[in-house]
Amino acid sequence: MTTEFENITGTLDIIKTTCLANRIFGQHFTPLMPRQQIDYILDTFNSFNVINERISTGGYKYYGIVCDSRQAGFFAYVPRLGEAVEITEIGVIKKQRGKGCCKRALQFICDKAREGGARTVKIKINKKNETALKAFKALGMQEIGEEQEKLMGDFFVEQVILALDITADDSTQTDALTALE
Repeated sequence: MTTEFENITGTLDIIKTTCLANRIFGQHFTPLMPRQQIDYILDTFNSFNVINERISTGGYKYYGIVCDSRQAGFFAYVPRLGEAVEITEIGVIKKQRGKGCCKRALQFICDKAREGGARTVKIKINKKNETALKAFKALGMQEIGEEQEKLMGDFFVEQVILALDITADDSTQTDALTALE
């Protein structure tokens, strides 16, 4: 299986990413939250204008995930205060899950974070998203806290914060990620 990461920069790339986000959220989050909440998240965090603004002025990096020449998903990350990189978005379409796309994306993000001088990669995951929590913990991320974020009206999301120390010996981390293949 070959996995490639395509830098998302232009209008067409962003449009494809918003469509992909809609598809992924519809497939994965429908059992976890009401449709109104999903629509709010898509409009607030994954609309064309938001992604375009994040890329052009917010320092965010967006990449498409391509597995065996097929669009499989996307991810975004941003350097945060201090020496951390936060994964703000990551999603894979249902047919491509379980093929190692997220693992290879995490490796890619860790490499880019190291190049930028970061020491930690973090991600916040909806507490109800047990599949993602289990997957990222299996990739070596450690739970470092929880938070509750108000989205709109009576909608709140409880999130688990996971982190990965990327200053560890690269061979140790690579061995741990390779063992999961």
